[in-house]
This record gives sequence, C-alpha cells and structure tokens, in this order.
Amino acid sequence: MSRLRFIGLLAALALIAAACGGSSSDATTTTAGSGRPATTTPSDSPTTSTPDGGDADEIARQIDELIVEAQQIRGLELLQPIDVVLLTDAEYQARFQEILEEDLDPDDIAAINALLRMLGIISPNDDYRQLLEVFVTTGTGGFYDSDTEELVVRLVGDELGPQARSVVVHEVVHALQDQHFTLLDDRENLEGDPAYVAIAIAEGDALLREATYVQSLSLREQAAYVAEFSEIDLSALDAIPGYIRNSLEAPYLDGFQFHQLIGIDSIDDQFSDPPESSEQLLSQTAYLRDEQPIEVTLPDLELPGYELWFDAPAGQKDLELMLGDALSAPDAQRAADGWGGDLNRVYNAGADEAVYVLKYVGDTKQDAEELEAAFLEFIDELVPAGTYTFVERTDADLLVMIASDPSVGPQLEAAFS
Repeated sequence: MSRLRFIGLLAALALIAAACGGSSSDATTTTAGSGRPATTTPSDSPTTSTPDGGDADEIARQIDELIVEAQQIRGLELLQPIDVVLLTDAEYQARFQEILEEDLDPDDIAAINALLRMLGIISPNDDYRQLLEVFVTTGTGGFYDSDTEELVVRLVGDELGPQARSVVVHEVVHALQDQHFTLLDDRENLEGDPAYVAIAIAEGDALLREATYVQSLSLREQAAYVAEFSEIDLSALDAIPGYIRNSLEAPYLDGFQFHQLIGIDSIDDQFSDPPESSEQLLSQTAYLRDEQPIEVTLPDLELPGYELWFDAPAGQKDLELMLGDALSAPDAQRAADGWGGDLNRVYNAGADEAVYVLKYVGDTKQDAEELEAAFLEFIDELVPAGTYTFVERTDADLLVMIASDPSVGPQLEAAFS
C-alpha cells in the first residue's frame, strides 16, 4: 500500500462520513454489503503461511476472522478457499521481484523506456522496470495473485497490525471478484482506456470495503493504523515521476468515487456492464447520459524499422495524468475535460526510438483548443530539444505527433495530417 493509496483511503473515509452525517456506525452500515453469512469459516479456512516470529496460531485465527468479515462486508461468499501467505518485508520484496522478472517482457520495457524518455517523463538514465520495482516493493502492502489464488500480505513487525488487517480485507475482496465476475479475466488483452476503467471498477470496490473495515475499528485501533504508516519509510517513492506513480494510484480513488456517486447497490452490475470510458467513470453526468466515446480512426502506416506497439484509446484520464507532469493538476484536468474520443498510436524501434501519435476529438471546438494549448505547454516544458513535434487542430479535431527521430516527421505528416 503506497502513501498515495493511504491518502486515498483517508479521502474515502471522509466521503463516507460526510455522506452519513459523520456517524461511524451509520457509515459502516451504508457501505457494507448485504451481510449474509460467509461460507468460509474458521473451521474450513484456507492455509495460512506465516513467517518466523510472532504467534502463528493467533495470526491464523485473525486471518480466519478477517476472511469471514470481508465476505460479510462485500456481501459475497468465497466459492472456494484461498491461501493466505504472510511475508516479512524482505520476503515480500523478493516475491515481487520474482513476479516482475516473470511477467515483464524486456521488449515492452524497452518500448516504454523509449516512449517516456522521448516525452520527457523520465530522464535518459531512468529505467521503467526499476521505477516499477521501487513502487511495488516500497509502496504496496499486499496483493491477490489470481494465477495461484494466493493472498499475499506484507507484515509490519511480527504481528498482524491494523494496517495489515485492512490489506487482508482489501485483497479478499479481490479474491471474491475473481471468483464471481469475469471483468478482469481477459485483462491481458485490455489496453488503454478500457483497461483503466476495468482496474478502477475493481480497485474502487476493494477500497470501499477496506474503508468500511477501517472505519469499523475502534479509535485506538485507527490511531495505531495511522501510526504504522508513520514508521514506514516511503521516501523512495518520491523519485518516481508523477505520471507513472499516478497512473498506478489513480484507479483506486476514481473507482471509489464512481461507486459512491452511482450507488453501492449497483457495483455488481459494473463488473458485467462497466462504464464505456474513463469520461463516464469521472463524470456522473456522462455516465447517466450514456455518452458514448466517439470512434476515432487513423490510416494504416508502416514505418520502416519500427513496429506498431500500441494502438488504442488513451482516454480522458490518461491525458489528464500525462499532461499533469507539465501543468498543474487543475489545469491538466480542465484540458482533458471535454474529451469526446481519441486514438493513441505508438511506434517503437527498440530502446532508443519512439513515435507518439494522438488523434483526438473534443466535444466542442473550445475543448480541442484547450487541449491544444496544454499539449503545446507540455512539449515546451518536457519534450527534449531536437525531438520532432507536430500539433495541428481543425475545429474540434486535434492531431499531436512526437518522434525521437525527426527524419520520420514527413512520413507522419503525409499519412496523418
């Protein structure tokens, strides 16, 4: 769990309290699920692996209770048991490094590095894999592995403190989602905006239930919860560029706020019929009006020496986060508002060369003008000198092209302008 996610949880708790008149007991009732009995009880509980030190039997008992409580809060029952693995800090970091080694394709890392360096989001000496490793090994408290059906929790000390218990609740909710819904079954094939929406629906749901659990704790336990974070050194996260960090963190609170606005009773429906875009996720009005994304197309183009690495909508949220590295957060949000649709295409040639193409359609001409001005500022602030840049607007349509090799500029203009 990262510092930003912790801030997100505090904001979530504040929203719940405001919606329920500040009553802790009322808020818990409002955000909880149906409260029907859970099928996984301490007598048929999963295997819990504990690190050396501490009272293993007591920790296992607490895990049993938390799994039952998480099911009651979520209003769903585990269809099959899950295994819980509790790791020390060192063991947790080693586990995540193994996962990154297995799951990250070196070619994809090279493509991401080339793109982010060209855009000026990371420096030439930065490496996306290393930054991601810092994030997950420093800023997370646990995860649910759907492949192994294991719930992995990072312990602070030898006991299962309130922070670790809240992580258990959060990740049990992910296990319930995995067993009951199919939204994330095909997540490897989700790209761009649809992927962001799917993650936000799942993380917002889990954060909501985590917030419900934390709010149910006594004031003394809540104070201990906050104190645990003050003892964790998260300074390494400061080195992670805002776009990368926020792209990983933003789905939590965006999804949480969406569920709060649209209605907690409709969360299950969101897993089978999610919002059509991040615009709908961010705007209750857009969602209720069912504002459909405008389909945007670009002609096919083969660039010699390059491969087409990404070809999907970036979405309103990604534009907001990307522009936020050069503009203030409010200015970036205003520039991204009015999104009607887009297509984001990235070409790659190894670790050194990248091409970024964005074809955007705004709801109005003014929306396109605002995004045009924001991209011009982004280019001026971040994109390295000598990089090819092209920004062209026609009414509500905007075309942005950036290439590390200026010699491909004429080909891009001939194909897309």
